[in-house]
Amino acid sequence: MNRKIRLLLGALCILLLPSPLAARLLNLLGHRVCATCRFGFSVVLVEHLAMQSGARIGHLNALKIRRLLMRQDAYIGRANFLHGPIDVVLARDAAIGNTNKVVRGPAGVVAVGRAELRLGQLAKITANHRVDCTRSVRIGAFSTLAGVGIQVWTHGYVHEMEGAGRYRIDGAVLIENNVYIGAACVISMGVRIAAGVIVGAGTTVARDLDEPGLYVSSAIRQLPRPAAPGGRGDLLAATDARLCERVYMKV
Repeated sequence: MNRKIRLLLGALCILLLPSPLAARLLNLLGHRVCATCRFGFSVVLVEHLAMQSGARIGHLNALKIRRLLMRQDAYIGRANFLHGPIDVVLARDAAIGNTNKVVRGPAGVVAVGRAELRLGQLAKITANHRVDCTRSVRIGAFSTLAGVGIQVWTHGYVHEMEGAGRYRIDGAVLIENNVYIGAACVISMGVRIAAGVIVGAGTTVARDLDEPGLYVSSAIRQLPRPAAPGGRGDLLAATDARLCERVYMKV
């Protein structure tokens, strides 16, 4: 079956049909959906959909991603916007709450390779947060993006001292188990947050947090400009000729 037709038929099943009937027809289309799953009034355009028992998608969501895997009792709330070539994997009881935005640019032109948003058991992205999946974002078991207004970024730019030149640096974000991120925090690209960390509200996290503890914002300070990418051992140039700008991967 033509890919676009399959996507459209799957979306119409979820949007228009009662959940038990939608599940049966989705399985005929090659997806793997348990009969106990539930769908709200949402647009779901997903190439590969797998939902285990009790998984559910609420109302008014717009999901246009590559792959969605929801383990037992995982759920997506209402009015979320997920868009781009992303694999979204929710472990048992994991949740994306309400009015969150998860995005990735087009593959090849902007994004490099594969990327996923992965939530461990009982991990939660609560409400009104933004997650950039230019590279992967992984949130461990029992961790929470709390409050509202958290931003997670997996890319950033360095501008030349003069003129319009710039290059991009991409880096995956890893949030380990039992981490609490307070409201309005900003997580920068390439950051790892160790298990047991608490990040206070309004904090910018621009480096790894390697030890458990409470971290809060400090006074602003001047740091040196980043070294040229050719002289840095932690950057690897992306070689895809389709990319519209210079891109370096943080390794």
